[in-house]
Amino acid sequence: MAKEAGKKNEAAEAVQTDTAVSNTAVKHTAGKAKKAKTALPGSRMYVGPTISGIGIQNRVYTAIPADAEEKAGQMPEIRHLFIPVKEYPIANKMLREKKGYIYSAFCKVGAFKNGGKVS
Repeated sequence: MAKEAGKKNEAAEAVQTDTAVSNTAVKHTAGKAKKAKTALPGSRMYVGPTISGIGIQNRVYTAIPADAEEKAGQMPEIRHLFIPVKEYPIANKMLREKKGYIYSAFCKVGAFKNGGKVS
């Protein structure tokens, strides 16, 4: 009986050790992912109306163009229209349904394109 209890204790210790190692690996991997995310924001797609000096609709950029950043000082909604590529289906749905923050930004930037006139 003492041998069986000893084997159970060894098995329990092995499980605890494996769990601790797994948890450490998960934390380490998550830390690397966070660092990579902040270091490399990824490609951005412009989903606003085509406007000279800001962007071409549905074009993918590696960074927001300098002219667009400059104009975003006057109209911050421009930044909302440069989205991560993987979020395009959500943005497209907002534009089709004419709802959401992407649609609002699209309309405001469109008015900016027309010299402030709402079309």
